[in-house]
Amino acid sequence: MHRATAYAALAAELESWGALSHADLLAAINQPVTERVVHASGQDLLLEISASWATEKRKACKVLARAYGPSHMRMEQLQEALIVPIGA
Repeated sequence: MHRATAYAALAAELESWGALSHADLLAAINQPVTERVVHASGQDLLLEISASWATEKRKACKVLARAYGPSHMRMEQLQEALIVPIGA
């Protein structure tokens, strides 16, 4: 897996989740992981995205994105997260 390609895919996915309305983010919290395959720079990457509460007081949502792809003789995983404040 090309790390730069995987990070770019993760960044794009997190950017799109960060642009969601608070209502859509709230609806995604603690739901099953969202999976999709993206084809980038000649390779297939499996992206997994999940949302959970980032704080005990539920004032922020944590969006966690993982990219899985083949590497030399193994599967490689990269992970990035985005914290989105919820409410006033």
